[in-house]
Amino acid sequence: MIQIIYRFVLLVAVWISLCVTATAQELIPISEYPGIETLGERKVPAPVGVSPEMLKIVVSRQIPPFVPAPTSEEDWLKLQAIFDVPGGEVGLASAERLGVTYEVKEIAGVRCYVVTPKEIGDRFADVFFVHIHGGAFVFGGGDSALREAVWAAAGLKVRVISVDYRRPPLHPFPAAVDDTVAVWRALIKDQDPAATALFGTSAGGNIVLASTLKLKQLGLPLPGALFAGTPATDLANKTDTWYTLEGLDPLGSREGLIQGAMDLYAGETDISDPLVSPVNADVTGFPPTILFSGTRDLLLSDTVRMHRSLRAAGVPADLHIYDAQTHGDYLQGLTQFLPESDDALLELQDFFDEHLK
Repeated sequence: MIQIIYRFVLLVAVWISLCVTATAQELIPISEYPGIETLGERKVPAPVGVSPEMLKIVVSRQIPPFVPAPTSEEDWLKLQAIFDVPGGEVGLASAERLGVTYEVKEIAGVRCYVVTPKEIGDRFADVFFVHIHGGAFVFGGGDSALREAVWAAAGLKVRVISVDYRRPPLHPFPAAVDDTVAVWRALIKDQDPAATALFGTSAGGNIVLASTLKLKQLGLPLPGALFAGTPATDLANKTDTWYTLEGLDPLGSREGLIQGAMDLYAGETDISDPLVSPVNADVTGFPPTILFSGTRDLLLSDTVRMHRSLRAAGVPADLHIYDAQTHGDYLQGLTQFLPESDDALLELQDFFDEHLK
């Protein structure tokens, strides 16, 4: 027994010594730290505590094979056209199913979808929310942009302007941010910015944050509140969950298509620029922000880091992490009944009720 206690004390002493040594030394660059050896292939059991509807989605997941990035502008454009078709079909079908109408309209020279739910709530009767679609910056435009816009319009009972921003490969950064700012300038001529929410998921969440930073830099009025769903906030680095959750999220992996799309979006701009990677921004004075992610979401770390950055700057920020959800799963309620999707809409409703004038 004495020998066991002695060994324990010795181990603690060594641990303290290592801690002190590490503290005294200069910080070692991240690239020089060794990685962690994993245990290889593993089987992840079905989650408990989620709805039966969510469980069915989780257990039927198919993780796609590695997808390489196109190597020419022509190939990017071909893939873009193919990729956007099924998303457009979902957007149009969902609008019909939920009784949502829309019209395509130019606002400040930018192509937009003006989306109107069958019922507009008294709370937001006089305002439009502004939506920025996702799709790895390259995809998700055209009718595909209707998906989240329809989900929010029907769920929150508010009219939505979805910005069909210019996209790579023809229009890299800052086209998407410039288009968002242009639409924002036009909208707030007739609407109180403090009563207006700016929102989007994935790449859309990135552009929401980057556009808010641009508005701040220009000295323009900021939105009353932001929703950034599982946003891509660090395009320069692979944050933790891109590694640790690979194989669980249908996004697949960062390498290949996704990294190629990020690089294409950044173009000639340094990919660590705060307007490209908002986690690097000075977010002091940002509007109250609500963020969503899931425990199997490859962008969980991007989302968590952004939340901590906002909190460190004194910005009111809520973070909701849904169990077993992968990237953007709360939007699955667009095509089927899903309690977790309804819960996400209630959280948005409460947040906007609290923070929008």
